[in-house]
Amino acid sequence: MSEERRQFYLAGYPDRIGALDGLPAPARDEANRSALDLRLNDYALREGSLGYHDRYNFRNLTTLKDRLEKTDSGPASKQMYLLGFGTEKDGRAIVALGNPDTARHTAVLVPGTDNQLDNYGGQLNRIDKLQNAAANSSAPGEGISVISWMDYDAPEIDGSVITQGRAQAGAEDLRDFTHGLRSAHEGDRVHLTVIGHSYGSSMTGAADAGGTGLDADDIVVVGSPGLTVERADQLHVNPDHLWVGASENDFVSNWASGRTLSEDPKEPAFGAQRMYVDTSGHSGYWDDGSQSLDNQGRIIAGLKPRPAPSD
Repeated sequence: MSEERRQFYLAGYPDRIGALDGLPAPARDEANRSALDLRLNDYALREGSLGYHDRYNFRNLTTLKDRLEKTDSGPASKQMYLLGFGTEKDGRAIVALGNPDTARHTAVLVPGTDNQLDNYGGQLNRIDKLQNAAANSSAPGEGISVISWMDYDAPEIDGSVITQGRAQAGAEDLRDFTHGLRSAHEGDRVHLTVIGHSYGSSMTGAADAGGTGLDADDIVVVGSPGLTVERADQLHVNPDHLWVGASENDFVSNWASGRTLSEDPKEPAFGAQRMYVDTSGHSGYWDDGSQSLDNQGRIIAGLKPRPAPSD
């Protein structure tokens, strides 16, 4: 496509271009930022008459735009790419830290329960920590991109969190996204890791079990209530590259796992690999200086996680 025609479509249909999996990340970012500006301008013109939902979106999308723009003048490795956003229900967003088209290692973080636009900044902080951890374990010059994929209707703490409904509904979208990353990648095959936290691990399991899977080299699940399958070999990923992290006092992993979202992935009979973690609780897996964070970074960089210090 000529540059003139490309610019025509970007200008005329930014929302549709920005949502197309498989396009280069800079093109999607350009289109989505244009669509974001149009949405914010519309809210601004109607600010005095906005209802609750529109005011919620106006506030949170403005915060997201500010966060994106702060990276534009920084180093290339820390630049953010807006790969998608939506305002339906509690809102959606897909943001990459670092260009996934040129990175040697790319990771996709899938969040769990109660994640939405008004707390999306926490997910952006996590992908920054994961990118730093992976950089500490990778060879100099190997690009690393980490993506926060919040493009499904994450369940609230209600009846939906104990069913597979939300995971199955979003599974195809996650598969399309990871396959699109491979299609858009330049050069040698990218090493792709998908990390699912809490119900995001159920989302990840459902996506990898169906269709042709996620085409991930490694999958990491932390604080998982279940992967929607009974055994690791029912997923497309090699069970030797399915890593399960669970802190001793993670109530989700220890109470919910093995119930309504299928078998407990941390049990030896499931067939996955245990990843050593040294953090506590359900959301401590990204604590600064922890081996929990370091081990996720090592997996993103294509290495095996370190065992417990006494091993």
